Amino acid sequence: MLKIKNVQLPDGNRADIIIEGSKIKSVGEVIPSEEGIDGAGLIVIPGVIDPHVHFRIPGGVHKEDWETGSAAALRGGVTTVFDMPNTWPPLTTRERLEEKREIVSATSKIQARFWFGTTNNNLDEIVAVSQEPDIIGVKVFMGSSTGDLLITEEKDLKRIFSVCAENNLVVGVHPEDEILMRTKRSSLKRNPQISDHNWLRDTEVEVSAVRSVISLARETGCRLYLCHLSVPEAVEIALRAKESGYPVFIEVTPHHITLDESQLQRNNGRYFKTNPPLRTPKQVVRLCEYVCRGYVDTIGSDHAPHTREEKQKEKYDDIPSGVPGVETLLPIIFNLVAEGKLTLESFVNLTSANAAKIFGLSSKGKIEPGYDADLVLIDPNQTITIRNSDMASKCGWTPYDGMTVKGIPKITIIGGTVVMSR
Repeated sequence: MLKIKNVQLPDGNRADIIIEGSKIKSVGEVIPSEEGIDGAGLIVIPGVIDPHVHFRIPGGVHKEDWETGSAAALRGGVTTVFDMPNTWPPLTTRERLEEKREIVSATSKIQARFWFGTTNNNLDEIVAVSQEPDIIGVKVFMGSSTGDLLITEEKDLKRIFSVCAENNLVVGVHPEDEILMRTKRSSLKRNPQISDHNWLRDTEVEVSAVRSVISLARETGCRLYLCHLSVPEAVEIALRAKESGYPVFIEVTPHHITLDESQLQRNNGRYFKTNPPLRTPKQVVRLCEYVCRGYVDTIGSDHAPHTREEKQKEKYDDIPSGVPGVETLLPIIFNLVAEGKLTLESFVNLTSANAAKIFGLSSKGKIEPGYDADLVLIDPNQTITIRNSDMASKCGWTPYDGMTVKGIPKITIIGGTVVMSR
């Protein structure tokens, strides 16, 4: 049995939390006691669910693995992650799912679910894994990114969406219009530079794809999860679909509400190449406002680690897209709470409760009796400066190096066991 004493709940009240086994037994009156974890001055939240990570196994172990990735997650208060399928080889068959389970169970320190990959010819495999409890959805890459899972033809997308609707699977989409990107690149008439990245994948590239997939979702009846929306214009389109009664969910990343396109012009601009790209300062501010207003469902880190050597390559096409972020998701978003822009309850919705609801994790996302004892204790007053040298990720760097934030995970608990303590 584990007791957390006199800790502040997300609703502002203070309580004692009793944990028995892997579950929360009670959340009740504060009773002075010598035993247990002292929660005075700390806030407790449900363990963060990061619905969008790339832990790179198989095929990318030099960038990250489940031991280093989960260590980074725990330092950031993340207790559950949804891993993406664009590995080498990709997660597109039941056989590869079984192989991945073995790797993860042997090395991971956190709880894992998986996005299943789509190709033009693996519909039978999608059906075969549709009832597996650790498959939380199917991922569709409409725009080229890391890996080789690109789907561009509408007829192929419609078939995938229909099968997912029939099997009650969420369709997660990387929404960028590949045809539009190819047209823009062709018109460039020279080799692209880092400074071209935002133009090649501009606002219309994302907006066009979002319009298309929402139309397909309406037609097929599938539940649609829009990954890493980076422009407020795309969020507005998705909101209109939501208001019309369609099951559309919006994910936003920390880097798209804190960093802007000017980062690409710096000497280390290659490190900030990501898909979708960083946006204009005005778009970043507005997107952050939309997060704080409750227009967004989830925060996903899109943790996409690459080595320094890879990021420092000269040619545009040789520089991989993506930034690490699982360790910094919580403090960066909690900083909005510290600044008075986001309520604590909204913070919990964004970082755990909504994801648990969308993806059917019925025992997670709340601090109530009977729920999983996945908890994070945060010091809301401690300020730190994020540093490359402090990162647990194997890649050893962060796009937020030098950023000062307030609100640090002090203790992470998974299944009733303390797994990280500062």
